[in-house]
Order: sequence, then structure tokens, then C-alpha cells
Amino acid sequence: MAETIRDVLAWMYRTPLRVVTAVCALAAVLLLVGAVAHVTGLLRHGLQGYDWAPRWLNLYWSSPALLDPLAAALLISGKRRGTDLACAVMTTGLAARASNG
Repeated sequence: MAETIRDVLAWMYRTPLRVVTAVCALAAVLLLVGAVAHVTGLLRHGLQGYDWAPRWLNLYWSSPALLDPLAAALLISGKRRGTDLACAVMTTGLAARASNG
């Protein structure tokens, strides 16, 4: 039987704080690793790192250099917006990669 949204939310609120803290900390570390990779790419190749890609896509792929640390900071501070921003950055990044090979 399918769970309702209310059941899922109830389960989330019963999750032990140490588990939530560990998952948020791990996600923040991974976001910071991604930010370092994006900053390194910017320093090596500049904003136009992919000659074949349109300018807007190059700018988009550079944006995680700023958005990843922001999402990590929001996660560490316990803000829901950190989860939302991390999901948005990852989802749109995957969509951009899928649509442009």
C-alpha cells in the first residue's frame, strides 16, 4: 500500500537527530568538495571552460562555485533552504548534462 505524504513526513520527524545531523554534515562536505572542483575549473579555464557549449551553459556550470558553499552553509546551520538549494543545484545540473551530452 502506498504511503501518503503525511506518513512520510511523520517518519521524517521521528528520525533521530544524530542521523539527520550526520546526513546533513556528509551532504555539506560533498557540496564543499564540489565547490572546490568548480573553483579549480574556473581558475584553470575561466568562465568559458567548454568551447563547444553556449555561454549561458558555461556560466551555469560555473555557478556551483558560489551555490555549493552557500547550500553547505545553510545545511550546517540547519536551514531547510540548504536542502532545497542543494536539490535544485543537483537536479538542474543533471538536467543540463543530460540535455547537452
